[in-house]
Amino acid sequence: MLDTDNLPPTQYLILEVLAARHRLGEHCWTFPSRPGIRTAVAALTVAGLVTWKSSPAQRSVLVWLTDTGRAAALDESYIPPINRTAA
Repeated sequence: MLDTDNLPPTQYLILEVLAARHRLGEHCWTFPSRPGIRTAVAALTVAGLVTWKSSPAQRSVLVWLTDTGRAAALDESYIPPINRTAA
């Protein structure tokens, strides 16, 4: 499995956003199609972690995790902060 901690910052943050949105029930998210973002999304696509398409919103792309991306970005042991008990 891919170690997502070693990804470049923009790629890592995109995966973190997608994982957080996925946990909330949103299985895709819109990102601006600026060159740096598009480059990061393209690299994540080549790695098999995300898929994307043009978004209905202008100058943006709709991105979602693949099965591989979900396995890499979603930790099964994750506990939402609201469900954590104080130590």
